Amino acid sequence: MWKRALFALASAVTLVSAQKAEDYKVTHLPGIDSADLTLSQYAGHIELDPRTHGNMFFWMIEQTHETNPEKLIIWLNGGPGCSSMDGLFLENGPYRVNPDLSLNITAGGWQDHATIVFLDQPVGTGLSFVDSDGYMKNMKEVTDDFALFLDKFFELFPNLQQRDLYLAGESFAGTYIPYFAKRMLELNNKGDRNFNLQGIAIGNGWIAPRHQYEAYYDFAVAKNLIPERRKKLAESAIAKCRENLAKKEAISIGQCEEVLDVIMQGTVYEEDNVKYCINEYDIRITDELYSEGCGMAWPHELDQVTTYLRTDELVAAVHAQEKNGGWYECTGRVSSHLDTSSDEPAYNLLPEILKETRVLLFSGDQDLICNVYGTEYLIGNMTWNGEKGFQAETVDWYIDDKIVGTYTEDRNLTFAVVMNGSHMLPYDKPFESLDMINRFMGVGDNKVNGKISRLGDGSVEAGGEPQKPDGSAESDTDEESTDWSQYYSWGTSALIVVILFAAIAGYCWYKSKKQAREGYTRPSSATRDGEPMGGGFLGLFAKGKRSNRPKLRLDDQDDTNELDELVIETPTLFAAEEYSDDDHQRRSGENAAAKSSKKDTPTTRFAIAEEGESDDDFEDFADWDDGDNSTLIEPKKPSKSNLKKD
Repeated sequence: MWKRALFALASAVTLVSAQKAEDYKVTHLPGIDSADLTLSQYAGHIELDPRTHGNMFFWMIEQTHETNPEKLIIWLNGGPGCSSMDGLFLENGPYRVNPDLSLNITAGGWQDHATIVFLDQPVGTGLSFVDSDGYMKNMKEVTDDFALFLDKFFELFPNLQQRDLYLAGESFAGTYIPYFAKRMLELNNKGDRNFNLQGIAIGNGWIAPRHQYEAYYDFAVAKNLIPERRKKLAESAIAKCRENLAKKEAISIGQCEEVLDVIMQGTVYEEDNVKYCINEYDIRITDELYSEGCGMAWPHELDQVTTYLRTDELVAAVHAQEKNGGWYECTGRVSSHLDTSSDEPAYNLLPEILKETRVLLFSGDQDLICNVYGTEYLIGNMTWNGEKGFQAETVDWYIDDKIVGTYTEDRNLTFAVVMNGSHMLPYDKPFESLDMINRFMGVGDNKVNGKISRLGDGSVEAGGEPQKPDGSAESDTDEESTDWSQYYSWGTSALIVVILFAAIAGYCWYKSKKQAREGYTRPSSATRDGEPMGGGFLGLFAKGKRSNRPKLRLDDQDDTNELDELVIETPTLFAAEEYSDDDHQRRSGENAAAKSSKKDTPTTRFAIAEEGESDDDFEDFADWDDGDNSTLIEPKKPSKSNLKKD
């Protein structure tokens, strides 16, 4: 009898949970016919703290292809204080907003092989909300709220709890995610929870401030972003930054933000009384309006996304009516209330995380603000799972036989570099990003957008389970009973190859002697990324010149050394492009006319200022660093946070 009653009670609880989940079902969206809206999705607020009305907003898109086991990704944008609707509508989500506010479903969304949850956190971010006294003040509070969200989310959707779970995000999510992963693993180890965390993925992340601040200067020098007249100013800024880092290591150092300010000021130029600068999130874009913060209005589809997310129809469709004031990409109050002065950098948390789960770090190589050099320095200086830095070789990454980047994998850590990628990598490299996350999760059969992808010679596979100690794999008995006739066939083939090799070598030797007698030298024409591969016979087999730039900075640098000595052995990873004022004279008259029509008025660092907020609400990291602003210089450009708005 009691068993029947218990079963009835369990059924009732399940029914209530299912009914609650159905309250979040999204059945239509403005701008697209319901017949075309085939994705299953849920969205709305989950209340975390009734005292402060703290509510987190999520938008979940269910996976469209079956996998075994099924996957779940929680995606976080950064800021701090920037909405993950950036991810949904501009990056790895399925939707794109057209200028007329119609909606397209685009290829490249991560929902192909995983259910993905776009989460606006901390409270107050995006479509999330909280009372003025409820903003998060430190990383412990942020982490507590995230853990509480997970509990309530899995109560709503218990069927998702046993899925392979991945935390993914970019920029300042490079700080969020390690903190969240550490807490989840701690709860698992205590037996309090059973989170099925299979890995974390961080793109162009703010993880190791010490290394990223160093990388500002190195990257800018390598990419020729610092005019000669400003080199001494930049050197002085990095020297002062090192002095502060020697005193205290924190998630952000106000003095060190000056390094990026000096670099960006050096890219400012003027045409027709309008100031322009490079985009600090994609240095290939050299004509951003200075008044808009040198990239803060980028991606340029952001305007239509903002308008779309503020429509009454959209707000009602995703059950977000309780949010007052509309959607803002970035909320200054979130960052200004967050004081991380007592929080350790996420870099310090990674070694313990790597003992228990896998980590993917990925970088677009055209980002300045959280650039690839900083991630390389981070890895080169980190000791994890018994060794320092990578011990494995880097391999090329191909999609459809075209090199799109590089991969390095070792001891549960994967590092992917995407060629010609920006800070918001899924925005401009959607298929590379999709292939990368699918590899990490071990799904997708190494195919993306109908094209085959591979690593190196094709023998290297990504994804799967965390690495196990050597010798843990069982041998295949079928391999032990190999047919010996295969070896005779291989031997014959090898002999033919040797004969051909000798013939070609002899011919090349003869030609070189003949050319030497005639005073002729053949130039090398084979290049890769702008660097010579070598000519003649060896050029047939050369993979191309790899960068000799060391993957690490010395942890204990002598401040008395000259900066030139510190970077003399750090040539550019990719071919540097000269950047000068002359470059701006070559723009078309059409572009110049378009630019001159825009107002040159100062704005805040964030793309869209929240109504009712003063400029003080949008101050930079000085609002939430170690509290010592005495060394900060007066900003010479629009007030800004020096981390990516997303």
